[in-house]
Amino acid sequence: MKNFELPKLVIFDMDGTMLDTEPVSLKAMLHAGTELGVEIKREVAESLMGKSMVRCRQILRENYGEGFDLDRALNIHKDYVMSHYEKNGVPIKAGIYELLDKLDGMGIKKAVATSTGKQAALWKLSNAKIGNRFEVIIGGDEVENGKPSPDIFLKAAADCGIPPADCVVIEDTEAGILGATAASIRVIAVPDIAPLTQEIRAKTFAICKDLHAVAEMFK
Repeated sequence: MKNFELPKLVIFDMDGTMLDTEPVSLKAMLHAGTELGVEIKREVAESLMGKSMVRCRQILRENYGEGFDLDRALNIHKDYVMSHYEKNGVPIKAGIYELLDKLDGMGIKKAVATSTGKQAALWKLSNAKIGNRFEVIIGGDEVENGKPSPDIFLKAAADCGIPPADCVVIEDTEAGILGATAASIRVIAVPDIAPLTQEIRAKTFAICKDLHAVAEMFK
C-alpha cells in the first residue's frame, strides 16, 4: 500500500458507507416498480446509489420514459424505507464506532457529505446513534451540484477550515469517488452493493473490505 499520510479531516459518505441502508433502498426501488407495474431492473436501481436526487430522476426518466410516474415512484420508495427504519432502526456498518473512536483519539476532525437531504440525513444519523459525532454534516440539498460533482466535498472541507489536500474521503460508490477525485481529495473506497469498475478503483488511494480495515490504516 502507498504511504498513508494522516489527514486533518475525514469526510464520510453516509448511505452504504457508515449506514447499511443500501439493501433497503434497493428493495424499495424494486418495490416501487412493482407497485407501478414497471419492472425496474436491478442494475438500474444499483446505478442510483450515491447519486443526487436530480441525477436519480434523470436516470429513471432515461430508462423508463416520460410515461413513468416518477414522483409516485419516489414517494413509494421513501415510504418503504422510512417504514422499515421506524420498525427496525437504521442499520450501521460494522466498524463505524471503532473508526469514529479512533479518529477522536487522534484528534482528526470528521464530517459527513451525503446525497441524502439534510433533514433526512440528520434523522438517520441520530437514529443510528452517531448524529453527534461530526463537526459538520452536509446534505445533498445544500449544494448546487450533487455527486459526482465535487461541490459537497469542497463545502465539507471549507466548513471545517481544512484544505482538500489535508482531507480523506471514505466512499462506497462510483459517484462519490468521482466527486472526491474532482475535489482533489484522496479516497478510501469501501465498496457496498454497486460494484466498482477497474477504472474507478484505480482512482482511489486504497480499497478496504470494511471499516475495521479502514481503522487499521490510521496509526
